[in-house]
Amino acid sequence: MLLSKHILLKRWMSRVKPWIPKSLDLLFPRVCPDCGEPSDREQRHWCWTCFQKIELFPQRGGCERCGQRVEGNVEHSFVCDVCQSHPPRFDRARAAADFSGNVREMILAFKYQSALWMRQDLCDLLEGAAKAHFQPAVIDAVIPVPLHTLRHRERSFNQSALLAETLAKRMDRRCDTHSLVRVRETDTQTKLSAVQRQTNMAGAFQVKRPEWVAQRNILLIDDVMTTGATLDECARALKQSGARAVWALTIARRKR
Repeated sequence: MLLSKHILLKRWMSRVKPWIPKSLDLLFPRVCPDCGEPSDREQRHWCWTCFQKIELFPQRGGCERCGQRVEGNVEHSFVCDVCQSHPPRFDRARAAADFSGNVREMILAFKYQSALWMRQDLCDLLEGAAKAHFQPAVIDAVIPVPLHTLRHRERSFNQSALLAETLAKRMDRRCDTHSLVRVRETDTQTKLSAVQRQTNMAGAFQVKRPEWVAQRNILLIDDVMTTGATLDECARALKQSGARAVWALTIARRKR
């Protein structure tokens, strides 16, 4: 009897759940954080006008390894001087857009002000970049850059994990938030040089479930990339545990 009631409740919830966001939108209309007008994108906050103003990175015109942009129109493939002198452990890194303007403001609000309502909007940028720069069908697992336990306790959430879970669900891929762990608390990278960032991140990550990453193609997710030191160190740990390929994807990229 109890089992049948549980099944009926699950069925009822599955039918009602899709209507909850629409009902809330009627009661509390979503407002674009940039222009302040009601959003005309279903279940999103950025309106179409503001969303289309975001300048996305094109598929070509950057370093083949790290995705660093260069001035002018570049049609041929190339590897930047940094990647030639110090090859990164990830196979490819890409970002959706520059860390500037509206994108910068929303990432900072999402990360530091708990603006979790921007999760779907920011994931739209990630999803578009994933389809433009990678082949989702050959991705075996989506893994977020982990937070240290102390930092996670302070913030109460890992922004990269939220984005990775949402993206994995959209692409029908498995999201693994347990295999890669941060074993050492690190100083903030914001004011460090490229060399200092590498030293700061050295040995910060480990894979505690190597069998889950061995011989798999991993899509590594973070919010922002600058020099790539964090992504590189994550890729090192994953590659040492047998990952076949590690591709890194972020919403935005800071200039070095």
